[in-house]
Amino acid sequence: MIENLTEVRGAAVAGALRVLARLTPFVEPELIGLREVVRPGDVCVDIGAALGLYTVTLSRLVGPSGTVHSVEPLVFAHPALSYLLRPREGRNVVRHSVALGSSEGQEVMSVPVRHGTPVTGRSFLTAGADGLGSNAEFSEHVEVLVRTDTLDRFCAANGVERLDFVKADVEGAELRVLQGGEDTIERFRPKLLLEVEERHVRRFGYRADDVASWLGERGYRMSVWHRGAWTRVDRITDRVRNYLFTPLPT
Repeated sequence: MIENLTEVRGAAVAGALRVLARLTPFVEPELIGLREVVRPGDVCVDIGAALGLYTVTLSRLVGPSGTVHSVEPLVFAHPALSYLLRPREGRNVVRHSVALGSSEGQEVMSVPVRHGTPVTGRSFLTAGADGLGSNAEFSEHVEVLVRTDTLDRFCAANGVERLDFVKADVEGAELRVLQGGEDTIERFRPKLLLEVEERHVRRFGYRADDVASWLGERGYRMSVWHRGAWTRVDRITDRVRNYLFTPLPT
């Protein structure tokens, strides 16, 4: 009975998200495009899952034969909606309380606060960062010690023998996630949906185009979701936040 309720809730949430993605600016439109990228039976990793909007969508797409590893270090993120919607629950969802980056251990995560409420979606690992960067717009911040790991170690520890898709929203540390998962990326050649914004990456001392170059050197091409289709692009701009990287045929 509980499993059936979870399935029904997940289907309802995923359906509502598709509608909101089409009609409002509050849900990223790339959620609609995932159906062209993810297949039944796929294994996915959602890095920086937050509330779990991508997790629940991926869960529906991969179906009972697939697996979604939902990775979110801040267990207090979106407590009310998490309880109500439970988007990170499902028989094919595995939740992990860890931050993936370039090293294993423990690091401080900076969480901005607005009107007394943590803005967890703008949190970032402070190791290697030169100050607050784009988060200087917030007047208050709290520091949270979180467990960290690399994508390579994470996959090995969790017995991941296949990886088809990775989504990462890590507020500027995308290149660190890629570097910490270099062996995994070379081995499995997953598709990657990365949020890449110049304003966030600057605090880590690199440029947004460095992310595209790193993947380009490894045989990946870049696309954006535009007018209902994935469209090839050759550079990162301020007009788009999310970029899909797909491996070229070998």
